[in-house]
Amino acid sequence: MKSVKRLAALLLCVILLLVPLTSCNRNRSYDEVEVLTEAEKLIKESALWNEIFYGEGIPYEKNESLANGYYYPADAAYLEKVGFDTVSELESLLRKTYTAELSDIIVSTKLEAVSDNTGVQGYARYYQKYSSLDKDKVPECIMVYSRADVLLDSEVEYDYSTLTVKGSVGETVNVEIYATVTNKDGESQRRIIKVGLIEEVGGWRLDTPTYIRYLDNYYEEIQNK
Repeated sequence: MKSVKRLAALLLCVILLLVPLTSCNRNRSYDEVEVLTEAEKLIKESALWNEIFYGEGIPYEKNESLANGYYYPADAAYLEKVGFDTVSELESLLRKTYTAELSDIIVSTKLEAVSDNTGVQGYARYYQKYSSLDKDKVPECIMVYSRADVLLDSEVEYDYSTLTVKGSVGETVNVEIYATVTNKDGESQRRIIKVGLIEEVGGWRLDTPTYIRYLDNYYEEIQNK
């Protein structure tokens, strides 16, 4: 009887030891070549969105007769070049680059006004102008907010030969890439950008931004660490 109890106790100990090992092993598996291919494609796409939402933005026609306050019509030639001419098309393309969660954040802060109980804290960078106000309204042009803050004023060159997969945490697969960041004075820094990817129903998407800007004291900070 005692031997049976000892065996049962031993089996229980084995089970208790195995449970944490199996329950914690939830990091997703992935094909490294596939991840690298998708990461390169998505980072290249994100460079355009960085410019549109955080950089100089979509160029516009400075025509006061077509203005709505500080909003002006987007440059049609530029829109033809980048492949969309309505806000709806812009958002659709955006969602092919970023996860649903990150896309929602960008849309709610850049394609919609940001407000709180004290009023408007930020104006939409772009909105859709229609040819009429009735239910059959037709998109006329994208309107661009001319007073938007330019947060990214550096030129970024991604070195895709350095793109590496660093592993997965849960459903996120993390990659790193080196980039050369150059300010307006021509001074450059070589920096690492860490990017997370998640595989959604439509395919792989970026779950973190890829933008970066020149830091004046970057090398001093590195030396002091």
